[in-house]
Amino acid sequence: MKKKLDYQQILRMASKSMVRVKDPRRLLKMIARYIDREINVKHTSILMYEQAKKRYIFVDSKGDKRIPAGLVRLDIENPLIQWFTRREKIPALSKDFVSCKEICGALSDKKILAEEPELRKRLTVLRRELEVLRAAVCVPGYYKGELLGLLMLGEKKNGRNFSDEELDFFQTLANDAAMAIKMAAYHDDLLDRNRELEEKVKLIESLRAKEQEIYYQIVLSLAREVDTKDSYTNNHLEQVEILGLKTAEEIGLDLEGRRRDVLIASLRLHDVGKIGVPDGILKKRGKLTKEEWALMKDHVKKGAEILEPLTDFRDVAKIIMHHHENYDGSGYPDGLKGEEIPVESRIVAVVDAFHAMISDRCYRKALSFNEALKELKRATKKQFDPKIVTAFFSAIKKIGLKQLSAAS
Repeated sequence: MKKKLDYQQILRMASKSMVRVKDPRRLLKMIARYIDREINVKHTSILMYEQAKKRYIFVDSKGDKRIPAGLVRLDIENPLIQWFTRREKIPALSKDFVSCKEICGALSDKKILAEEPELRKRLTVLRRELEVLRAAVCVPGYYKGELLGLLMLGEKKNGRNFSDEELDFFQTLANDAAMAIKMAAYHDDLLDRNRELEEKVKLIESLRAKEQEIYYQIVLSLAREVDTKDSYTNNHLEQVEILGLKTAEEIGLDLEGRRRDVLIASLRLHDVGKIGVPDGILKKRGKLTKEEWALMKDHVKKGAEILEPLTDFRDVAKIIMHHHENYDGSGYPDGLKGEEIPVESRIVAVVDAFHAMISDRCYRKALSFNEALKELKRATKKQFDPKIVTAFFSAIKKIGLKQLSAAS
């Protein structure tokens, strides 16, 4: 004699297992194995709904008269499936499970059959279906009204009928399993969606990076076009970059990683906004008019606007915007002063001014290196940061005037 089973305890244990097991098939096989071991039935079979093919397949079958998994498939038009998906309320028949005992009782009830003329045919077909599947009882597993699976049980080996407690246990177990299946499906679907989203994000990032690189190359080409417009700007970019990086090193600026890239981009692109300045103003030999000077000064804003589509270049745009601010606050466009001006902008200001002085201009000849250095010193504290000028002088010594001249 087997001891009396504590079905509530079994359900609690099953619930814990359902939470842990993420694979629906594995979960259903565990349930089939447990029922076969503990309930003493001739066979246990479990079907699960296959969404992709809209049919119910045998996941597992245990017992002496088990049905080989994969051998039988029930489509949605199958009488057994139709019985549970339509779920009509019929007197003397449970809507929560179907059993051969109940069907036979209904077929012998003339009153029920008289009220439902088509019922005899349906019940006869349903009984035949259960006999083919060797099922004494069939219990559906629903989740929010959706039939996700079926639990089929053969006759009990002791020949007795299933008790109400056992049937209640099977119904709860089937519905809990259906919920676990749905949760696992939601989990898998969420993982798939996350994977798809990650792939799309990577693709977008890749395309964006490529687009940004193309745009940067276009902007750099514009800067080079400015560089070749006249004798002053010719070879200006290369020397400004050399001088700027060395000056930054001399003041102890941390040039590891991104900050170095930002400074290089700023040194290369600081005058890109001049692409919008008419050649007549850019190459004018005489003094600029008030209106012309306003257009010339606007090149810092234009440069920042050109860089606006490059999301990774916001720091560069800010540096370019302020590389004509003066240390005493008399510069443009915002009249920043001292430490308010980004340190990179202050570096660009010094090296840009120095190279402008040692280059031939349309309105004057180039100054000598010594004359240019004197001018820088004279403008210290007014136009230029003293700390940057000192670092620049040190950089010039280390680079060497001859080496700088050779780069011209």
